[in-house]
Amino acid sequence: MLKKLIYSGSTIIDYLNRELGLVENLFKILHDLGGMILVNVAQIEGTLTPDILQQALNLVQKRHPMLQVHIVDLPDGTYFQSVGTLKIPLRFIDKQHEYQWLNIAESELHQKFSALCEPLCRVTFLRSSTSNGISEIIATFHHAITDGMSCMCFIHDLLSYCQQIADGEHISEVATMELLPPLENLLASSLTHQNKVEETPEKTHKEIPIPKLIIEGEVPPSQRRTRLVTRILSPEMTLKLKERYKQEKTTIHGALCAAMLLGTAKIAFTDTPHSLSCGSSVNVRKFCEPEVNDEYIGDFALVVTEHHTLDQTTNFWDLARECKSKISYSISRGFPIQDKLRNLDKDLIIKISEEQNGRNEALHISNLGQTKFLNEYGIFKMKSLYFVPGVHLMGACLWLGVVTFHEQVFCSFAHVVPVVSAKTAELLADSVIATIQKACVSESLTF
Repeated sequence: MLKKLIYSGSTIIDYLNRELGLVENLFKILHDLGGMILVNVAQIEGTLTPDILQQALNLVQKRHPMLQVHIVDLPDGTYFQSVGTLKIPLRFIDKQHEYQWLNIAESELHQKFSALCEPLCRVTFLRSSTSNGISEIIATFHHAITDGMSCMCFIHDLLSYCQQIADGEHISEVATMELLPPLENLLASSLTHQNKVEETPEKTHKEIPIPKLIIEGEVPPSQRRTRLVTRILSPEMTLKLKERYKQEKTTIHGALCAAMLLGTAKIAFTDTPHSLSCGSSVNVRKFCEPEVNDEYIGDFALVVTEHHTLDQTTNFWDLARECKSKISYSISRGFPIQDKLRNLDKDLIIKISEEQNGRNEALHISNLGQTKFLNEYGIFKMKSLYFVPGVHLMGACLWLGVVTFHEQVFCSFAHVVPVVSAKTAELLADSVIATIQKACVSESLTF
C-alpha cells in the first residue's frame, strides 16, 4: 500500500504500491484490448483560464491516490505504483463549433492510456471563444481507477479548487487520501458469495426465454465505434417524475429501467411477447466494511442483470416496481465476484467480444442519482454533464448513464456502430424519453 523508497543518500519518500484487485484487473484487460475507457463531459459557463485549471488539476491529483498511479506488470502480478507517475496531462483547444465536444469525447473513448508512467487520467479543455460562453472540461479515465460516482467526485473537486483559486483563497497543503484495498477485500463478507435466499415458486419453475438483442450490423471488434446521444429532462418533467415514482411506490431507477425496456421495445421489435435483459450498475460503497464515502475515487460499482418479459398488457409502473424488486433481490443474494472474475483472462474476453458482436445484454443503466454539484462554483456554473464508457469491445446494445442536478435529469445514451445505427440510436433515445414523459402524465401506460 504505502511504502518507503530510499534514494541514494538519505532521501526517503513515501510511494503507493498495491496489486490490482479482480475488478480492476478485468478493466485492465478490457483497456488493453481497447474497450471500457470512461469519458465525462462537464459543460460550464464562466471564464476559466488555463492557468487556474492547471493549478486545480494538480491539487485534485495530489488529493486522490488513484490519480497518482500508473500500472506496471511485475513477475508476481500487476500493480498500481506511484513512483515516476507524471502530472495529469491537460490540453487546451479553442472551440470552433457548438458540438466539437462530442467529436472529442467520442475520439477519447478509443484512445488507450500509455503503458509508461503517465497517469490513468487525462483532461481536455475546450475553451469558448466568447468570455461568458459555454466551455467543456472533458475528463478521460482508465476504468480500473474509477467508477461513475468517482467521476462526479473528480468534477466537483476540480471545480471547487477552480473557485478557490479564482477567488484568491489560500489553499493549504493538500493531504493525500488513503489508498484503499481492492473491492473484494472491502465488501462485507456476507455479500461476497451467493446467499441462499429462498426462491419464490415463480423464480423456481418459470423458464426464462432467451433474451433478445438489438443488432443491425456485424463487424469485428476493431471496426466498432462507441457513439454518444444526449437528452435532458426539463425541471418541470423531472419534478413530475419524482412525484409520480414516489406515488407509485418505486424508485427513479425502477422508472428508468421500465422506460428503457418499453421505449426500446417499441422501436426495435414488432412481435410480442419478448424477453429483454437489463443490467444495472450498483454502487456498493455502502456495502463495504467500513463504508466507503463518496469522496473516494476508485472502482466501487458492480453489475446485476435482470430479465423481463413484455407483452401488450405490460404496465409501465408495474414494470418499474418489478425492476426495483428484482434488483433488490439480486443484491440480497450477494456479489460472488471472486467466483465470477478469478478465471477471466484475455483469451476468454476476446472470445466474448467476438460472440454476438460483444453484446452481452440488450440494455444497461448507470444511474448516479442526485449529485452534490453546486449551482455555482464562484464565477463558474455547471450547465450540464454527460458520462459514457467505451462499449465497442463488449457491453449493452443500448447503454444509459443518468445524473441528476439543478433539478434536471441528464441522459447519456451510448451505442456501437454499426451494431446499432446512428438513426436507430436517435429513435431509441427519443422513445425512452417520450415513454418517461407519458408515464408521468398517464393514469395507465401499457406497451
